[in-house]
Amino acid sequence: MPANICKSETAGTGFIASRPWLWVVLAFVVLLSAWGTLFYIALNNQPEVVPLKHLIGA
Repeated sequence: MPANICKSETAGTGFIASRPWLWVVLAFVVLLSAWGTLFYIALNNQPEVVPLKHLIGA
């Protein structure tokens, strides 16, 4: 620890408070997991294929 910093000044800061970039990483992880969950649900619940009749002379 540098000599010009008092221990009482750094005692109140937490691990995440001293590293704000972790919030950005956490936000991207949450975003990617939300997208992954969305695509997983969408792929497993696709609509049923409905055959269409060809309309002759319409």
